Amino acid sequence: MQPMKHNNRNVFIRAYLFLLISSLMYGGNVIAGRLMADQMPPFTLSAIRAILGLGVLLPLAWAQIKKAPKPNKSELLQLLIIAILGVILPYNTLLLGLQHTTGTNASIIFATCPAVTNILLFIFYKVRLTKLQTIGLITSFMGLLVVFTQGSLTHLFSFKLGLGEMILFINVLSVGLYNLIGQNIMKKFSSLVTSVYVLVFSIIILVPMGVWQHGSFEWHLSLSQWLVVLYMGIFAAGLAFFLNLYGIDKIGSGQAAIFNNMQYVFSITLSIIILGESLASYHWMGFILVISGVILSLSKPPEKKAHTLSIKSSEQESVS
Repeated sequence: MQPMKHNNRNVFIRAYLFLLISSLMYGGNVIAGRLMADQMPPFTLSAIRAILGLGVLLPLAWAQIKKAPKPNKSELLQLLIIAILGVILPYNTLLLGLQHTTGTNASIIFATCPAVTNILLFIFYKVRLTKLQTIGLITSFMGLLVVFTQGSLTHLFSFKLGLGEMILFINVLSVGLYNLIGQNIMKKFSSLVTSVYVLVFSIIILVPMGVWQHGSFEWHLSLSQWLVVLYMGIFAAGLAFFLNLYGIDKIGSGQAAIFNNMQYVFSITLSIIILGESLASYHWMGFILVISGVILSLSKPPEKKAHTLSIKSSEQESVS
């Protein structure tokens, strides 16, 4: 029993580390996205990102793919749905939603993602959060609200639910469903193999969209801008996507969603370092609340059922 507990502890530690690295990469992707705004067609950029992500993951996953069982029709359908929910819909709804709302309102909507994911977990799997995890979710959400509203109740009270907010909530709901279905499919396939299949389906859908939009824009990128695109593809669409799926597989989508709030802390920190933005007192207050909420959310689930949904046995684990 002791070796099993030790192995499980190592799996959790690796999952937390991978989620932290994933959040850092996604935080950098926010900065990259701001630098690339209006520089090239968004669907073309999305297609290039997916191709680059697949290019870095496929060599790493090839040995596992050859050993892994071939997905049947039902599993291929699940992988296609994951690609739509985790890549295609988030890309499109983000672009469309931001045309009809403010950055602050969008940030508040995105901050609800952990809550939405955990509500979906309860609806479909009856998985309940512990009291500490619930407090952690609320604390982390409040921290994000402090940052996004700049510590002002006026910004919060000015929030209105319009077309843009509804579209962005579809984005959040899509990501929540993607987390759940991804957790299910990884009972058979490793997170690395799952990432490759999902990116393949995403490319099949995104490339025609990117080619179509490419013809309607005139664009030219400098060397430095192409380096930013490489980062968005290799690190965000590729490595971070895989690391996030690994975390979902090992600790469950509910805890992983709360942990991913760290990407906002990293994005603001990187904005200060890279873009020279200033750090206000409300940032520090928000950071403390977010980090405290994440720590509280790492408490162990009380139900055995929740545990089995969150982690595979060490015998099934494959080091990715």
